[in-house]
Amino acid sequence: MRFSPFAAAIAAVSLLAPAAAHANGRFPIADQLVVDPKDPAHIVLRTTYGILETSNTGSSWSWICEGAVGYGGTQDPAIGVLADGTILAGVFEGLSVSHDRGCAWGFVEAPLKDEYVIDVSVHRDDPTRAVAITSTGKGTDGFHVIIAETADSGATWTQAGKPLLSDFIALTVDVTPSNPQRLYASGIVGKSFAPAIERSDDRGETWTRTYLDAAYAKFVPFLAAIDPQNPDRVYLRLSGDPVDKLLVSDDAGATFTEAFTGTDDLLGFALSPDGTRVAIGGPKDGIQIANTADLAFQKVSSIYTRCLTWTTAGMYACGNQFVDHFTVGFSKDEGKTFENIYNLPEICPLECGEGATTPTACLMSWPGIAATLGIDPSACGGIGAGSGSGSGSGGSGPRELEAAGGCDCGLGSASGASGAAALGGLAALVLRLRRRKDRRAPATKTR
Repeated sequence: MRFSPFAAAIAAVSLLAPAAAHANGRFPIADQLVVDPKDPAHIVLRTTYGILETSNTGSSWSWICEGAVGYGGTQDPAIGVLADGTILAGVFEGLSVSHDRGCAWGFVEAPLKDEYVIDVSVHRDDPTRAVAITSTGKGTDGFHVIIAETADSGATWTQAGKPLLSDFIALTVDVTPSNPQRLYASGIVGKSFAPAIERSDDRGETWTRTYLDAAYAKFVPFLAAIDPQNPDRVYLRLSGDPVDKLLVSDDAGATFTEAFTGTDDLLGFALSPDGTRVAIGGPKDGIQIANTADLAFQKVSSIYTRCLTWTTAGMYACGNQFVDHFTVGFSKDEGKTFENIYNLPEICPLECGEGATTPTACLMSWPGIAATLGIDPSACGGIGAGSGSGSGSGGSGPRELEAAGGCDCGLGSASGASGAAALGGLAALVLRLRRRKDRRAPATKTR
């Protein structure tokens, strides 16, 4: 049993705060899992009730409320983990960064200040480096889409190359593992929302756009992975209604062939670390695996799949607690069987040193989260389920953040000029579509 000053403070708060909706009114699920590229015991998990973190491969999990990170509502931030354990979270208000495993967060200043950071991608060849892509609405002027990059584990950020055309609404970005000068971005274009791929061979100085075939005009494209050895092989997931598809390109995105059509949503994708095997999955399709040489998929599991991550140790999957009897499972046999490493109620608030901002930011949220997930009061120093305010966002919305130590970060708040209001109707569409996806394969690109 653990006890901390946070638990004592919660005891008082729970007596005063009124009950409220929890987990943002959404079903409690996990839908993105990222493994630290240098410390495989360190795993970061995105959920509908905040960000979870483990430093012992899932033996215990710590909870970070959304408000501590700097977002709220029903946002699903793009997550990345750098070589020193630094955590990145792309949100409406900018790029939020924590250099101390979640105890303090701060927004990056220029070039990402007040930008909607819709995706991040950590270099597989050198995880001290990462890129972030913006998709900030500018009213009648379209969208401001730039690539920002770091080469020092998120301490400083600069713009890479030139902005993309303003008719491009960016959704995902990826760096080619075998050629870091090559970048790929996926998105939709113009009033027709035409799906397209942008490719740069000079780190964003110039871009080449390719539209998908007319047969896919109503789909929304999400980069899934780039082959670790072949910079021209691109895996692309298409979000559609009523089914999703997996496309593959062997000519750097110039053309694509259809590799798989799902029964419903395809929410999970992962390449094996050597790129020779590929896994896809969804709630109705379970987990399907193929050799990348022939893409002949075979079903290996009926897991209600919401995310997949493939590492040298094995495969992680996000499941449905009430169907699969786990929220996160780990497999050593390519998805045939899974060991339960996280159940919904098995979390406690993140414990930090004196002066850390996360415990204070999450103080009001914890009683509501504990009640929603049915957490045993004895599991976290005697404080668990009880009445209290909590939407998972730390109250009414993102709080104003302090600069994180060691980061060229500034202050951000929900009242900034950027955010949901600036994105308008187009961004609402993008977010709604994006929310359906765990868009990429963290084993092949740490997001």
